[in-house]
Amino acid sequence: MAIATVAHSTLSSLVSQLDGALPIAGLYSPNRSQLKDSKLPHFNDLGSMLSATKPRLCTFLSPYPTLREDVLCCLQNGIDVIAAGPIPHLNLETTNQALAQTEARLAIGGIHHTSSLFNTALKQRNQDSFATPVYLRLLAGVQGPGLQPAWWAACQQWAMATDLLEEKPEQLHLCSNRQGRAYHLTLTARAPSGALIQITIAPQRYLSEMTFLGRGGLIAASSSQSGIVLTNNQGTQVVHDTLPPAELEWLGNFYEHRDPPSESSCDFSTALLRGIRQALKQNQPILVTL
Repeated sequence: MAIATVAHSTLSSLVSQLDGALPIAGLYSPNRSQLKDSKLPHFNDLGSMLSATKPRLCTFLSPYPTLREDVLCCLQNGIDVIAAGPIPHLNLETTNQALAQTEARLAIGGIHHTSSLFNTALKQRNQDSFATPVYLRLLAGVQGPGLQPAWWAACQQWAMATDLLEEKPEQLHLCSNRQGRAYHLTLTARAPSGALIQITIAPQRYLSEMTFLGRGGLIAASSSQSGIVLTNNQGTQVVHDTLPPAELEWLGNFYEHRDPPSESSCDFSTALLRGIRQALKQNQPILVTL
């Protein structure tokens, strides 16, 4: 009951942790670089990996140009698929036909639901003392150079933000900047309740920060800290976070046939990808309607 894995070479630490807990049988790195310190069999393409490992499940942890074709290949061969981010230009009719014919499963996104940061923040946000959300800022790095990794990171952070606020804006303002293959993105929106959202995506891979302000409290976290800071009228508390990466439970649950919460971000992800390209072309902030 093997799991095949597709991941960018920058995710060597994550893949090693997954391999230590789950039956990972093979690895394909679409950027053609072997993952550092990985003892897994490496393959040069998806087809050879599937042929050699005969997996029940294939997990896609990184985006790349032929992602759509490789996902459909898995589904059409009856292999379950779970992807960490949206699949560009995925044809719903073709996908649904493959799912019906082979009874394979497909899940996209939802990693934040197994994140200790998200669940701690959500629990605190639902406390009466936190009161009404006012401002949410998320800063995240990307796993590699190029437009698609930056787009994936923005989609993941947007899903986390809207699930924390439990509401979705109808529009956002988007700024994008490119230096070579390094992309910076900033998404700014106002939720229906009036809460402000700001999401910043930067090319530095290990960046991770949250600032979540309510009328009665503050939730803050950073990759440079050893925990999550919770502040309210009773004082400040630091909740230490030494848990494994969220991807471990996310993938393990799917392997055990427990699907992650569905992500209703398909329309958003397509609009965002189109908006990033437009903002780069026009070299100015643009309004994206969701």
